[in-house]
Amino acid sequence: MKTKFHALALSALLATATGLVLAATEEAATPTAETQVAESTAPATNANEHKFELAKQYYAQCQGVDENDFEKIRTSLKAFTDAEVMADTMADPAKFMKLMNTVNDPRTMHVMMKCSTEPVMWDTWMRGASDPDKMARAMGRFMNPGMVMAWMTAPMNPQVMAEMTAMADPNRYLTTWPNALSNPTFYQPFMAWTDPAWQQPRLEWMMNPASYQPMIDMFTNYAAMTTAYAVPAPQTH
Repeated sequence: MKTKFHALALSALLATATGLVLAATEEAATPTAETQVAESTAPATNANEHKFELAKQYYAQCQGVDENDFEKIRTSLKAFTDAEVMADTMADPAKFMKLMNTVNDPRTMHVMMKCSTEPVMWDTWMRGASDPDKMARAMGRFMNPGMVMAWMTAPMNPQVMAEMTAMADPNRYLTTWPNALSNPTFYQPFMAWTDPAWQQPRLEWMMNPASYQPMIDMFTNYAAMTTAYAVPAPQTH
C-alpha cells in the first residue's frame, strides 16, 4: 500500500514539475502583448530600398562637413529615390519647402549630380517606375482634397514660412553659392564622362538586359492581365 502511495506521489510530483517546465517554455516562446506591439510598430526592412552609401561618400567630399551632416539631409534625398515619398513631400507644403531648402545648397547639389549618373540609382528608378502599385499610390496622394487645403493655407503655416525665411538667407547667395561656383571641384560631375573608368560600368549597365528586367516584367504582366480580362469577340453564325 505504501509502495502504491509513494508511486502515486512521485507521479504527481513529476507531472507538476513537467507542467511547470512546459508552461515556462510556452511563456518564453509566446510573445507577450508588449512584444507583439513592438514587432508590429518596428519599421519593415525593404531589400530594394536605396541605401545612400555612395551619396554619403560624395557628401563627405564637400568642404566643411562631417559624417553626421549627411543624416540631416538623408530624409529629404529619399524623395528623389521613391515616387511615394516624393508625392507625400509635394502634398505637404512644409515638407516640400524643406526639400527645396535642402536642395538649394551646393553640397546637396553635388551629391545629386554625382548620384544621378550611378547605375545603382538607375536600378532604383527602374524598379520604382515599373511598379504600377507604387505609381498608383503616388498618384492617389494628389487626389486627396486635404492636399489642396494644405497648399491654400500654406502662407499661414509657420513651418512653411520658417523654411522660406531660411531659403532667403543672403549669405547663401553672397557667399555659399559663389564660393561653390568658383571651385573647380563643383564641376567634376560634368567632366566625369571623359574618364574611361567612369564610362565602363555605365555602359555595362546599359548593355545588360537584366537592367531592364523590371520594365519588361511590367509590360509582360500588363499584357497577361489584358489578355485575361479581354472580352471575347461576338461570334457570327
